[in-house]
Amino acid sequence: MDAEGGRVVHRERRARKLAVVVALQNVMVIGCLLITLYVYWGVQTEPSEDIVHIKFDVISGNTGNVTLNFNSTQSKERMGMSGNKIDVKCTGPYILYMDVCYSNTGEVDTGILQLQVEGSTTPATSFPLQTSGEDCRGLHSIVFLRAGDKASVHWYASAYIKIKSASLGLSYLLGSQCYF
Repeated sequence: MDAEGGRVVHRERRARKLAVVVALQNVMVIGCLLITLYVYWGVQTEPSEDIVHIKFDVISGNTGNVTLNFNSTQSKERMGMSGNKIDVKCTGPYILYMDVCYSNTGEVDTGILQLQVEGSTTPATSFPLQTSGEDCRGLHSIVFLRAGDKASVHWYASAYIKIKSASLGLSYLLGSQCYF
């Protein structure tokens, strides 16, 4: 009998059943984890085929608001180019990285680099650049692009600031998965 006057019936059997249930649950969790790792490990080790590297022309006579022109491009098969636009073939997250060198004519000034998608009123990402001399910066951002989007890089600035050199990389973050 226990302290409250009730009987303890088959306490050991209940404890064994609970131990079996907990052990079975742990085995199932470990099994699911192993299956998940096995399935996704192959996708992560395959390099993405959606990569584009672009070198832009120098903007010598700055007119303020311009679309950067491609000077040289390197692209894999699933990321296309047409004119000064990047043709997106896979929906999903991309990492955008840029190396930009810019200068001004003496006044502290600000310019804005934007990745814009055709048909959208807001930019996919935006980088404000401020300088009182000559500066080089590495920029990066994660952007979500959809299949069929046409993206381009725009520069908005006053007449005092100009880009000396710019290069861009755009890489698909889902590896070789391209379902949408």
